[in-house]
Amino acid sequence: MAIKGSLKEASLPDVLQLLAMGGKTGCLSVTDRQSFGYVYLEEGRVIYASLFNRRDRLGDILVREGVVTREQVEEALVEQNQKKDGRRIGDILKDRGEIDQAVLERYVGHQVEEAVYQLFAWSQGTFYFEPAQSPEDETILVSIDTESLLLEGARRVDEWSQIQKKIPSFELIYALDPDRSLSISSLDLSAEQQKILPYLDGRHSAWEIIELTAMSDFGLGKALYGLIAAGLVRRVGRRERQAERPQIQARVREHKNLGIAFYKTGLYEEALRELERVRELDLDDLEADFCLALVELRRGKLEDAGQALMGIRKRGGSCAALFNNLALVYDGLGRRSQAMSLIDEGLARHEGHPRLVLTKSMLLLKLGNTAEAREALDRYLEKVEEPEPLYYSTRALAEAMSADIASATVTALAGLAKHPNEAALSNNAGVILERDGDLSRARSMYQRALDLNGDLPQASKNLGDLLYREGEYDDAARAYEQALRVDPQLGDDIYARLGNIYYKAGGREIAIEMWEKALQLNPANEVVRTNLEFVKGAIRE
Repeated sequence: MAIKGSLKEASLPDVLQLLAMGGKTGCLSVTDRQSFGYVYLEEGRVIYASLFNRRDRLGDILVREGVVTREQVEEALVEQNQKKDGRRIGDILKDRGEIDQAVLERYVGHQVEEAVYQLFAWSQGTFYFEPAQSPEDETILVSIDTESLLLEGARRVDEWSQIQKKIPSFELIYALDPDRSLSISSLDLSAEQQKILPYLDGRHSAWEIIELTAMSDFGLGKALYGLIAAGLVRRVGRRERQAERPQIQARVREHKNLGIAFYKTGLYEEALRELERVRELDLDDLEADFCLALVELRRGKLEDAGQALMGIRKRGGSCAALFNNLALVYDGLGRRSQAMSLIDEGLARHEGHPRLVLTKSMLLLKLGNTAEAREALDRYLEKVEEPEPLYYSTRALAEAMSADIASATVTALAGLAKHPNEAALSNNAGVILERDGDLSRARSMYQRALDLNGDLPQASKNLGDLLYREGEYDDAARAYEQALRVDPQLGDDIYARLGNIYYKAGGREIAIEMWEKALQLNPANEVVRTNLEFVKGAIRE
């Protein structure tokens, strides 16, 4: 089940400790104004973490630790920009023979730890944990004991609060005290302090020292704090950090990457903010407009998503994903014939595209063309090595509609075995099991779907329907109410049954309210109309 909240109410270390104790697997994303970071966990252990726009990139860490030279990193960057083959700096350095796999893995682990420690320092913003998520494009994952990270993080936070008392800003300029400079050579300085001594000349700000030495904020602060506390260094001035003025395309890329990351982790408001900034900088960026449309689609704003996608189409957009998502929009709006036309047009341009074929099978099933839907599913299966969860859901429903409940059950359970964390698949398995008369297993499947995703309204409704038929009206009401909190337009039948439950419990006024909402959604519901007229008449008498 997704977890979200404010860092003002729950600190990040507390949240991470809770997830670790529960042995959770998924992605914990954190946002603080324009900053964004995420931590991936597997069974409570940290396997990856990163910050957007971080300064301590892997190349800087390797330079700082003396593993490679700055020149070697710059050559790797040139190769990365020229080849554009998706390789990371660490992989390029390894392929060039500058480092080996063991070194790469060790410093990736170090980078992950530093990212977590930086996130611990954030005291405002929001967090969001989405279960069953894993890093998509990371070839090197670690396995770090979360408790050790929490202990070291707590120590650093305590130290950082002391450091800030003497170094309130990295815009300050420091210099060696001339009266003490001669005695420095006899002192036992740390390697970090030795490293920064040449830059304590009254000309370099703390920010500039970080950039010149590739040190982390904490590393520089700790080294400088010790020298100040010993009376060896004093403040001599201040220089505001020069605002970065990157080229327009670099800024576009930065906001776009951030927007896409927010979108993937379900932080839709933040995604909209970043993607709108892309549009301010480049009105012709089709990729950003497409992402904006996807955000609106995920937020349930189908009309807005449809208009945005049609606009992209008119401007020349023709990728398979455009046709697929446009079809999903029209399907959501109940315009299935138009949705099917879009899928057919997409397949004419992208013959045999697996995702389009799968969506077509789903639409055929909704239109009642079960045989054609099954044929489309067979074609999809020929084109992929590993079917996605939607395949199993659609195949199982197609078999159930063909009265082959046994095969439908086998398919649904096989899908869950392959994709155990898919809430929608668990919900569909519940529908099929309920149709087969296995109410106990159906109920557990609905509950499992809600444990995985508490914001899945159809699972709440299905659970409520089952409980209602079993006469467990209080539990049914709670399930219905949960469904309506997510989707108030879910259907007139849910309001009708809630009205019945409230009326039986003596709540005539709220029963009337529920029945009236049912009629607003479906004025042709004569049963509800009869109930409403009867109860209102009884009240008047």
